[in-house]
Amino acid sequence: MSGTFPTSPGFSALNFQNVRPTLVNQSLSGRRAVRQIGSQYFMFTVSMPPMSQSDAMDIFAFLQKQKGSFESFQIKIPITNRGAAKSSTSVKVVGSHTATDSTIALDGFASSTSAVLKAGDLIKFAGHTKVYMVQSDIDSDGSGAATVSIEPGLVTTLSDNEVVTTNQPDFTVYLPNEDIVYSVDRNSIFGISFDVREVIT
Repeated sequence: MSGTFPTSPGFSALNFQNVRPTLVNQSLSGRRAVRQIGSQYFMFTVSMPPMSQSDAMDIFAFLQKQKGSFESFQIKIPITNRGAAKSSTSVKVVGSHTATDSTIALDGFASSTSAVLKAGDLIKFAGHTKVYMVQSDIDSDGSGAATVSIEPGLVTTLSDNEVVTTNQPDFTVYLPNEDIVYSVDRNSIFGISFDVREVIT
């Protein structure tokens, strides 16, 4: 692990991708056979705003420190979840869950609240580097409990009472491209963009 990506200056644009490798075979008759051949992961392209030389060199040096694809680092995307629990720090896992489970029991929500998590929200469990996406809106019951469906299924086990990050989780990523490039115009305004891919451990 080689640090956390600077939060200033913020991104000017983000191209976010969900990747789920799938092998598709289709016969001449039109019959189709499909199977999943790899784990799901997120990747995204980050575009930085026009920057001064000082800001650009700080960003460039951080990216160079990653040694191409060798190191990993943490980065937070500037997209806020929509669920009512996005400010909560008390949500925890209920019971233990095994790898591949995609339905997770949680508690610690405000009681009897609609849409504590909403479809598309990104969450993360304390013991995981993987970020998961909520698949449907969920409401909490009178005791503040709810069951969430996630994609993908768990990549490793969950323990009882693991804390859940319910808004803007840190992604653990690496640079899939070995080249790091910046541009500069005649007014000494610098531009940098780069790709990152989620690390799954």
